Amino acid sequence: MLAGLATGAAYAPPAAGRVVVVSLDGMGSAFLARDPVARELPTLASVRARGAQAEGLISHMPSTTANTHAALWTGTWGDVNGITANAMPLAPRTRHAASTRVSGYRSDGLRAEPLWVAAARQGVPTVALQATQLYPFTGLTAGAGLPHPPRLLHGYQAPRISSGRWLRARDLDRVSCAPGEPGALACYRWQAGPIHLAGLLRRDERGVIAMRIGQPGQARHVSAHLADAEHVPPAGRPLARHFSEGLLVDDGPGVPPVVAYFRLFDVTDNGSDLLLFQAPLQELAMYHGRVASRSEQIAVLEAAGGFVGNGSSEPWSRDGASGVPLWRGGTGLRERRYLETVELGVRQSIRHAEYAWRTYAPRLLVSYLSMPDETEHAWLGLSQADRRHVELRRWAYQLAERAAGTFANMVTPADHIVFVSDHGMAPVTHDVQVAVALRARGLVAVDASGTIDPTRSQVLHTRNCLLVHTTDWQGGVVAPRDRRGVMTAASDVLRAIADPATGQSIVTSVLASSEDRRRIGFGGANGFDLCFDTRPGYMATDRLEGDQLVVRRALPTGEHGFLPSRQDMHGILIAAGPRIAPGRAWPILRAIDVAPLVSDLLGISPPRQAVGQSPLADR
Repeated sequence: MLAGLATGAAYAPPAAGRVVVVSLDGMGSAFLARDPVARELPTLASVRARGAQAEGLISHMPSTTANTHAALWTGTWGDVNGITANAMPLAPRTRHAASTRVSGYRSDGLRAEPLWVAAARQGVPTVALQATQLYPFTGLTAGAGLPHPPRLLHGYQAPRISSGRWLRARDLDRVSCAPGEPGALACYRWQAGPIHLAGLLRRDERGVIAMRIGQPGQARHVSAHLADAEHVPPAGRPLARHFSEGLLVDDGPGVPPVVAYFRLFDVTDNGSDLLLFQAPLQELAMYHGRVASRSEQIAVLEAAGGFVGNGSSEPWSRDGASGVPLWRGGTGLRERRYLETVELGVRQSIRHAEYAWRTYAPRLLVSYLSMPDETEHAWLGLSQADRRHVELRRWAYQLAERAAGTFANMVTPADHIVFVSDHGMAPVTHDVQVAVALRARGLVAVDASGTIDPTRSQVLHTRNCLLVHTTDWQGGVVAPRDRRGVMTAASDVLRAIADPATGQSIVTSVLASSEDRRRIGFGGANGFDLCFDTRPGYMATDRLEGDQLVVRRALPTGEHGFLPSRQDMHGILIAAGPRIAPGRAWPILRAIDVAPLVSDLLGISPPRQAVGQSPLADR
């Protein structure tokens, strides 16, 4: 709730035969089957028991977030829908340079109708919440001109006013406190982007230190009370309970309204130093036939709070034990502080979903959660060697469970719930600098400083895929007649890469045929010419640092982007509801089958360009 603001929201009557679709980023089917941490997800087990589960869900190639979500939403691969990677070139080639990349998370490159527009076009009241390819709001992705367009709420790609910040006293301007402030220890001012903030550090009547935070000259304020980092996992307790209430910041034209949250983690007795976390300040953009007005944005922020998104890791350069990660001899304090920031983001995702469900009464709700991808990148690899990180993963999966449980509890026996994900995760210990090998063959050019020069390179690398830099792109250097020869040379280079320490080949397969591209959609006007997979534990990078082909990582991580047919890259598809027989096992399906399935459950036609098939189509 927001300090000093009304928080009530009108309830609309529920619609009949509703469908809730939730993507849990990075949730792998192999993980659910084998990892003991999966016991922290009883909601998914319950939905699976009363519904159906696919053996796995094949993602896009490369198995990354933006392009696979576009496949989930549109029912077609990136060669048709235009989203080919997290960072990708844009079509048409005659107007764009292949070396200029744009975010695949944004809507700019989407060329196929998404599920939320298809449903709204057919008269289904629809809400899309934090889904990829929502922002900026365009005719194709927002359903502009429809009689009953979908409601869209999105923060990830919307303007960010200020990143999350870990503030010490030295990061703030010390100012004189106003006379007569009881218990005042220190007063500060600072800026978050263009926004001015002021804080009064004091002891309350119980002797507890807190910081009262607001904007200079304004009466509205919130209090962040000193509290140790959480020691109790989130199951069964309020989320982000030590954060301040939300401070609505409305600075007028030029800066969108946002909500600020604060957490006082540490402070000296005399107030000479402190550790204050300020959550990211980011717009929650909204659209329903038109971009929401400022007053409409504020009404939602008042009722549901602000958008936070991902967690914010405390900088390692900080003084003292708080800045030492667990794997370097720390106590886990730094990780628990980080988890609290993740917790705030999950809490706000839950609040927004609950608000949208009860206020807009959609028949279709499409939503997204960045968990467990965010924490698995950090700790999946480390947990293989150090079991202390297993407990951190349990904590994180309890957060994912809180969100999953919220969505599952929204529906009634007359509704359907569908949980999906974009890819699985795998531990990685080594980087493979493919550019080193490609440079030796003359396929990658470098400048005088030894940095890759994409404008002169014959092939451009993204994750586990290569694009031939042909002259049909602006500034391309390879004649179309030479494209196949460059592809053959690049394939030979990749297959020859071996780990000097073991002599083992690292690249296990190269996909370059037209059938390969059609099967998992990595071709198209702004797609790739060939993709490849690596041995488990190895990840191709687009860096060029030194002359080593294989570099052992300083610490193992969790990664994705590999061949979608790999079992550890399979996503999930778990669904339940009146049209799904309990205990049913579906075979391995594809990301492009999800939009047709949801359309089938709604009783509508799938998105216009969809080529996937609902697993219910044979019934």
